[in-house]
Amino acid sequence: MGAAESFEAFIRGLGLLPRGAVVADGRWHRCPCETNPRKKNGSWKLAADGGRGWAMDFMIHPQPLVWTPERSETPSPHFDAALLRRANAEARQRQVRATQAARDFHRECEPLIGVHPYLEAHGLDAAGCYGLRVDRDGWLVVPMFRDRNLMSVQRIAPDGTKRFWPGAPAFGACYTIERPQASITVLCEGLATGLAIYNAAPLTRVLVAFNSGNLSRVAIPYPGLLTIAADNDYGTEGRIGSNPGILAAQEAADVHGGGIAVPVGIHGTDFCDWRVEKTAERMERKRLHETRGDVRRAVDAELADIIARAAKFRAPKAAP
Repeated sequence: MGAAESFEAFIRGLGLLPRGAVVADGRWHRCPCETNPRKKNGSWKLAADGGRGWAMDFMIHPQPLVWTPERSETPSPHFDAALLRRANAEARQRQVRATQAARDFHRECEPLIGVHPYLEAHGLDAAGCYGLRVDRDGWLVVPMFRDRNLMSVQRIAPDGTKRFWPGAPAFGACYTIERPQASITVLCEGLATGLAIYNAAPLTRVLVAFNSGNLSRVAIPYPGLLTIAADNDYGTEGRIGSNPGILAAQEAADVHGGGIAVPVGIHGTDFCDWRVEKTAERMERKRLHETRGDVRRAVDAELADIIARAAKFRAPKAAP
């Protein structure tokens, strides 16, 4: 067995799940681990001469474990299991403390009154903002709920900078912009997108998932019509050959059911950008008797139609 094969057996014994070939290139490589296959919490490196290697799972090992051809055995299963139990318990405790800190912070924030600069910059008013708050630094504070429990918050600065609460879990969390008697549920990534759709489509409730990976993880308790409003990451597609926003929406549709709406023909990537750009285009060619309000209503009607046409019926079930 060569050095690379022996080292690969070593790191797999530690619970690392390397993607692709394990090569002796002297570089660190990130990879998933058995402790959390969804994230790249593992790292490994094999020296260019194959004489020494390093590997660690950040959830378990406080520092990299060293491999050499002479000492290629992995720690005993009992040793690893004990470390894993302790690491998982400590990680849960950290998450509990972070969630409690986020809840305390959210409770101290003031309700949003009027319109925040971030919303104004995106052509949004106060409609649908009844659950938002503002902190002492003037950042918009968006609560993140899972199973009706506040798990974390997202803070948005006036200039659009976004921050999640450090250490608090965002997995499966969302912010719901509810509307009584809504006939269509819309699932989207960002707050501005959700508010733009809520403003434009009067028969919708909106679930903001905060990121593309969360689209398939959010539980949707509402039966009936569902539209997943994708981000169109065409710029990323041009660089790497795939569109993360549309792929995430397709995965969410496989999990939840529902149809997919994609913003096209714009410079931006989401339906808030679509609403802003289409309004600007129509303002340039509007008739003399038309007001900005007339133009906005026409654009909103078009957006509402896109959302409605994409909607598909789904049975009531929760995401796994």
